[in-house]
Amino acid sequence: MIYEKEKRYIIPFDDVPSPRAEMPEISVDERRLNYVEVETGFPEDVAVSEAKRCLSCRRCLGCALCWAECKPEAIDFDIPDEELNLEFDEVIITKGQDNAFESFNPELGYGNYGDVITDLQFERMLSPTGPTDGLIISPMDGDIPTRVAIIQGHANEDEAYLCSSLVLGVNESIVALDRTKDLEIVIISPVCNSFKEQFLSDAENVTGLKIIGGIPESVEKNAEGASLDLTYSESDKQMKEPFDLVVVLTKPKISPELKSLSKRIGQDIL
Repeated sequence: MIYEKEKRYIIPFDDVPSPRAEMPEISVDERRLNYVEVETGFPEDVAVSEAKRCLSCRRCLGCALCWAECKPEAIDFDIPDEELNLEFDEVIITKGQDNAFESFNPELGYGNYGDVITDLQFERMLSPTGPTDGLIISPMDGDIPTRVAIIQGHANEDEAYLCSSLVLGVNESIVALDRTKDLEIVIISPVCNSFKEQFLSDAENVTGLKIIGGIPESVEKNAEGASLDLTYSESDKQMKEPFDLVVVLTKPKISPELKSLSKRIGQDIL
């Protein structure tokens, strides 16, 4: 039945998409004494079905279907358009969550070997809510690695990037070493002065972690095919070592829109 509400006619629809799916959550017992995320997210099939519930109006036709479906009645058609001028003491521009990164040397094996992953993928692997429940395993065969190399994908970047990148590598190493018994991690990257002054002494005291001030050159499958041979240069000497897993430190890729905004307001992107 059509009914009137504040001079708008509301038409009850019988073909409104299915009710909203309930977000899966871990049990109360699983939440105790930890910071594990409560909501586990939709499985792919549920997420696709949920996305299809969108009414796809594209533009307002005045049908008021959205109003009819909004139980809290949060939609107010009478609010006029307005432009607000807001003043702030400071504006912070962040890189966002696109998870895109700048390209790096293809000789490092990413995309060619399944056991060469990015720092973002490694971080996801380390997460208790990640695809492996925080367990460090080989994406190829599921084995637990004994030697992991974390290498710099952007060795020629400025000191600020190298320092933050190395800090990320050390932090990921600490988590990985805590999770995996008898694991050895080697970080291979140029070591900038700011990292040496602020963090190197503490990093060198992490059991199972070794930091080499070198430049990664290439990654190849060894003759037996069981592990990866990493070639790098250190003090003008070329070295080669085998590893079970290689993690590449990446540089986030900034979208053109953010670069334009940063330039327009004269604010650096953090």
